[in-house]
Amino acid sequence: MKRTMLCLMLMAAGAVHAQSELAQADAARAQAAARAEAAALASESAERARDQAQVLEARAAMQADRAHARARRHAAPTEQEQLAIAALEGLMAAPPERSLPLVKRVLGGSQTELVKMRALFVLSQIETEEAQQLLLQQARGDGGELRLEAIRMIGIGGNAKALAALADLYRSGDATVRREVLNAYLIADRKQEVLQLAREARDEDEARAAIQALGAMGALAELRSLGDLGKHGGALVQAYAIAGDLESLSKLARTSADERTRIEAVRSMGIVSGPEAGSALRQIYQRDESPKVRQAALDGLMMRGDEAALLEIYRASSNAEEKTRVLRQLTMLGGDAAMEAIDAALQGKTP
Repeated sequence: MKRTMLCLMLMAAGAVHAQSELAQADAARAQAAARAEAAALASESAERARDQAQVLEARAAMQADRAHARARRHAAPTEQEQLAIAALEGLMAAPPERSLPLVKRVLGGSQTELVKMRALFVLSQIETEEAQQLLLQQARGDGGELRLEAIRMIGIGGNAKALAALADLYRSGDATVRREVLNAYLIADRKQEVLQLAREARDEDEARAAIQALGAMGALAELRSLGDLGKHGGALVQAYAIAGDLESLSKLARTSADERTRIEAVRSMGIVSGPEAGSALRQIYQRDESPKVRQAALDGLMMRGDEAALLEIYRASSNAEEKTRVLRQLTMLGGDAAMEAIDAALQGKTP
């Protein structure tokens, strides 16, 4: 009898120990799953931050270029410079055979850089072949602010031959010259020239700069033709998003072979206005097989502030993990739908 009781006690102790080990294993698995989920969320957040940083960096570079150009042209002149600038402005009404020799003398003389910059503007408005060749000569110079200003003045002047010659300057110039050539083409609205430079880009940075210029010009047809090449997905996503081109973003989201490009395209649909973007995001979430792309669709809906769509997805789901993800997006919005979902989740109900 004692022996039987002892065996039973040992068996019970063994069972308790086994249950304890199982509980510890379950806890370890739960902790590992939580860590994995946290890491995945951190990775997705890092990707979103990187995408946003690229867009902001590109915009900041363009704004800096424009601000620097404005500062060059509008620096406060001295009294002597004011007099010289007023004299140059008077040449605008003079015939080319009278004005061009005086502009040439200013550019070749000892006047300050600010006065010479104003002289370049006057030169850009003289439509003779000699004037345009002189402007190109300044643009091909040894460098410095006058060279950059001459490139910009070619854009303002709009002379077809001078603008065509800028392509060679772009190909042989440094990054600063290339940016100024793109700005000149932007001013002159020369979409085909910028498209050609994008096609000839030697690296992604060159392609991105040209694509951003096309986006700023609203050149949807040209951007779409680049999309047909199947290259430069990230830069095209940004340009399509800025232009509000939902059709092209949807096409990239469906057809790109690069998952990262698809993710960026889907997420960028969140900043496109109109109900069609919300409908497209819901369809992508329902049909796409990639978990990362589907998460990007949720991100896009959150960026749009589309509580109704997120709540609809939350209600339709029977998967606890999926409901948790959608609930997180809803709580980030913090609206009535979020409070309704939170209240229902705490009560174990469906809102």
